[in-house]
Amino acid sequence: MPASNGLRTFDVAPSPTTGIARPEPIAQRRTLLQLTDPHLFAEPAEQLLGVTTRRSFEAVLELALAHSPPADALVLTGDLVHDESREGYRALRRLLDRTGLPYYCIPGNHDSRPLMEELLGPAALGPVTVSNLGDWNLVFLDSTQPGREGGRIGRARLAALRDALAARPSPAVIFLHQHPIPVQSAWMDRLSVEDGEELITLCDRHHQVKALVCGHIHQEFEQRIDGYRVLGTPSTCVQFEPRRSEFAIDAQAPGYRELTLLANGALETRVVRLDGYPERPSRTAGGY
Repeated sequence: MPASNGLRTFDVAPSPTTGIARPEPIAQRRTLLQLTDPHLFAEPAEQLLGVTTRRSFEAVLELALAHSPPADALVLTGDLVHDESREGYRALRRLLDRTGLPYYCIPGNHDSRPLMEELLGPAALGPVTVSNLGDWNLVFLDSTQPGREGGRIGRARLAALRDALAARPSPAVIFLHQHPIPVQSAWMDRLSVEDGEELITLCDRHHQVKALVCGHIHQEFEQRIDGYRVLGTPSTCVQFEPRRSEFAIDAQAPGYRELTLLANGALETRVVRLDGYPERPSRTAGGY
């Protein structure tokens, strides 16, 4: 694999267990918990549009660990720290370390890749990283552009992704920050992956791809394309109202996505939201 493409490959460590063997049907299932767009700050009490992002992230993380089956790994798909502060990344690492689970982070347009690499260590992934989890391949794709809110994969990363998929026929899930297809919100679709059509064409040619999973859009989204799905996930803080031409805040609660990977290549997924979360964002905001 050309070194200039930035491809990395590694294995996901198994989740801690109590020493009790899993029943065979459960052993054939792998669970990932995706949390996205936490927008943390250096100060724990700092708010984004009226939501204390550290507090809401902690609440969603607690819900995910308690409500979903025991996870094999956590996946965080960008916009981790809104103010690009060292203390914001340190706080994130402390919270994730407490879970005892492997966790993997890709950048969003609000992140600092140098600070991610410095403070999150090997958990900061990219530009194209492949991880083996049981019978599955997890592909982490950096879709960000320096200084831009919208995304772009670019020739080098597309080539690395193509080579990785060609070399590994096992079922695959691709994680990225920006959305590769329109979500029918005009303002948000201006901030999508510029070369998303090229990414979709590449996935169309590799039938082991079961899902493209993104953050960025702060809402639940699903669209089927041939044999796979494009999935968008709610933020752990503020939600954006779907199908709006201009920026608009949604009243729905923060949440996360659970992904279950089966040994037969099937993928099950659901979005889970907090119930009765007390903070409500300012719905009169015109942007952030």
